[in-house]
Amino acid sequence: MDDRLHDLVNTEPGWLQPGGPEGDVVISSRVRLARNVAAFAFPQQLATDRADELAAAAGDCLRRSKLNGEVLEPRSLCTAAADFIVERSLATRDLMSADRPTQVFFCNGGLHGVMVNEEDHFRIQGLAGGLDLDLAFERAQRLERRLRDSFDFAVSERFGFLTSCPTNTGSGMRASVMLHLPALARAKAHMQRALQAARVASLAVRGVHGEGSHALGHFYQISNQRTMGVAAQVQLKAVADFAREVSTYERETREQFRDEGDANNILCEDLVAAVDLLRLAETLTTAQALDALSVLRLGSLLEMTSALGFECSPDRLLSLSFKLQPGHLQARSGTEMSPEQRDVARAEFLRTELGFAS
Repeated sequence: MDDRLHDLVNTEPGWLQPGGPEGDVVISSRVRLARNVAAFAFPQQLATDRADELAAAAGDCLRRSKLNGEVLEPRSLCTAAADFIVERSLATRDLMSADRPTQVFFCNGGLHGVMVNEEDHFRIQGLAGGLDLDLAFERAQRLERRLRDSFDFAVSERFGFLTSCPTNTGSGMRASVMLHLPALARAKAHMQRALQAARVASLAVRGVHGEGSHALGHFYQISNQRTMGVAAQVQLKAVADFAREVSTYERETREQFRDEGDANNILCEDLVAAVDLLRLAETLTTAQALDALSVLRLGSLLEMTSALGFECSPDRLLSLSFKLQPGHLQARSGTEMSPEQRDVARAEFLRTELGFAS
């Protein structure tokens, strides 16, 4: 694995620290700002030499920013390292696989970051643990100010910040929250109503790695869709208010599994099955492992796992849900693995971490 990722591999993500607001449901908050440089074409139309020029200038600016961060060129990374970067929410798969010259900057355990030459010249992001979009916005703005000192952003007096995709024009801001919703996912009708309410409120619902990804392990991202004609603070409040509403709904649904006989019995059966799977399986896919940890986190939050002889805190189960992903497994081992090898390593890793190893 790339030595430049060593510190990141061996520390928890800054946005995954326990104790954040609404942290039993809301895992993290992120604000991403799309900005483009007036003198350059959008990345998809940008000639290679101009993309190189912009990436080099951005790298110099970020290294001088005194934020003590790391600048990486995705094309210099192996596939496993690229997967790790995506799993840490530092970059998108589109950036990591782009043919044009691109860069990734991150600092402070991933709480600040910039993608250079993704869909826009700069995708600036700030993250925070739990439901704290204001702090995430503040962190993104801090980086934006550093870049604004060196680059003239493309802005229209009428439309606001100009972006490659018209749906981002205006504030250029995407505010998102990552939620773990195992109770709502079990009560399928409740989940459908919650997702429909999000869409009615002009919010997008996606999997944990954004557009095109699936909600593995019952992790969801909810973000604003309107960026034009709406002030940034209004957009932040809309996402935060909905996250609080869904958090309350998730907690109420949890209690139904504690109090209702049939629902409680089914959950108990699933908890036993999850423990048995993690204890006995010789191979585990990412989806199998995430689903098992998800139901166990629900049981732990409801204080139902001790009766099974299984002791693991919700925060610990959440941490393991990220550490078992392909890039993380390979980053810790220092080697690239086939999917089959990863499934074996994942099962062994979880048996060890959960105290099941003989």
